[in-house]
Amino acid sequence: MRTLPPAFVCIPIGAAGGLTEGNLPAYLLAAKGTTDYICLDAGTVHDGLVAARRKGCFDDIMVAAGSTLTLEGTVLTRHIKAYLITHPYLDHIQGMVQASPNDTPKPLLSLPGVIEDIEKHLFNWRLWPNFGDRGVAPCLNLYRYHALAHGVTTPIAGTSLTVEALPLAHGPQTDSAAFLVQSAGQYALYMGDTGPDSVEGRATTQRLWKRIAPLIREGRLHGIFIETSYPDGRADEQLFSHLTSSWLMRVFRQLAELVSPSSPAAALTGLNVIIVHIKPDLSTGATPAERVRAELTAANDLGLSLRFAAQGVRFDL
Repeated sequence: MRTLPPAFVCIPIGAAGGLTEGNLPAYLLAAKGTTDYICLDAGTVHDGLVAARRKGCFDDIMVAAGSTLTLEGTVLTRHIKAYLITHPYLDHIQGMVQASPNDTPKPLLSLPGVIEDIEKHLFNWRLWPNFGDRGVAPCLNLYRYHALAHGVTTPIAGTSLTVEALPLAHGPQTDSAAFLVQSAGQYALYMGDTGPDSVEGRATTQRLWKRIAPLIREGRLHGIFIETSYPDGRADEQLFSHLTSSWLMRVFRQLAELVSPSSPAAALTGLNVIIVHIKPDLSTGATPAERVRAELTAANDLGLSLRFAAQGVRFDL
């Protein structure tokens, strides 16, 4: 697989998989050369923007003369153009909810079931004021709900990007989404939480792999954001729709077979794989992040270019 010139810039403003309230999943993604960001999940927003600002991630953004906003306030209100939420679990929406009273109007995009859950169970004047554009009155009309039909390409307002949403199995009630983001014919894939197909009893990951395999063959997929919530050693019945290091390598071997059945060992060489959503725990010894990094590095027989997302560490993709 050839090295692709960067098409995107990414700033993780939250990267861990839970427990740490100030570092929950949230990734700013923009077309290379722009500062028109989408926010992929929004578990941590304000604290993540502060952390990213302190590390120089927004040195290319200027606060308007006369503005009373901080730099992170400018990013939130002027440069985050849309939220794309994979599923409505609290660790993926908490930051957006808490930032909403200080936010500016923008679209909120996801699968229909996710939009419905946010409308009915979150922005309903019981858990939080209704910052949506429909539902329990009065509607504050801050976030404009946009339900994405499966497999349909949709422009993202305020950016040059488009998105295609595909479902992933995550628990018994609401699917998680995978977002295939496109910029000038180049793609990045952000996957929400999901378990292995054989454990979930559904073929959602395999269907997603079939969708992106041609993009890999054509040299147009710049990276895949995918969770590895747990180190190895966790029983399948305790995965709760998540992946371990071993399961991650198994699903990528399945992808390699689709990309090149005749030579799968070389099919994904150099593919950027951004590891996200590693869950911290309260045990002593090596951290889950340290263990996952060591396990994946040792097991990587496909030549994947593994990256481990860290809060406030900006990178090109």
